[in-house]
Amino acid sequence: MTAEFRWLLAYTKPRGEQTAEDNLRRQGFEVFSPYLALQKRRRGKWVWVDEPLFPRYLFVGARAEQSIAPIRSTVGVTALVRFGGEVAEVPASLIADLQAAAKHTATRQYRFVQGQSVRIVGEHFSGIEGVFQMQEGEARAHVLVNLLGRPSMVRVELADVVPESGA
Repeated sequence: MTAEFRWLLAYTKPRGEQTAEDNLRRQGFEVFSPYLALQKRRRGKWVWVDEPLFPRYLFVGARAEQSIAPIRSTVGVTALVRFGGEVAEVPASLIADLQAAAKHTATRQYRFVQGQSVRIVGEHFSGIEGVFQMQEGEARAHVLVNLLGRPSMVRVELADVVPESGA
């Protein structure tokens, strides 16, 4: 799918990624814009928010016979990225790698508090329920679980821990 397109990089207006993406698609362009699902605090509650991985940038795919002139005047787009006056082209292999990574990356990053009930969903200890104790660095967590009738502290990947109510 990616090899048939000439991939360009569009610079958008602030927070205009979605508007630009919608308008570019209506004009027949292929658009790729990876998003991250992040937990943020809004009005005192933790909510999931989708944010662009590359704020203010969109990858735009144009077929060989398709004119790229309309991209510049598309609502939401500020300009095409250029180097030395030439429109920058993104290698199709990079787009393919980013698309593959987007499919295989766990994008939900939870925030836990000490004492919160959690479930381990990773390869090791999968399905075991426990109590979140603390985060260790950016990637690991300490969870108190009941193993063989005794409470035991285990270290697991933070990505392998979900709130008890959501799995």
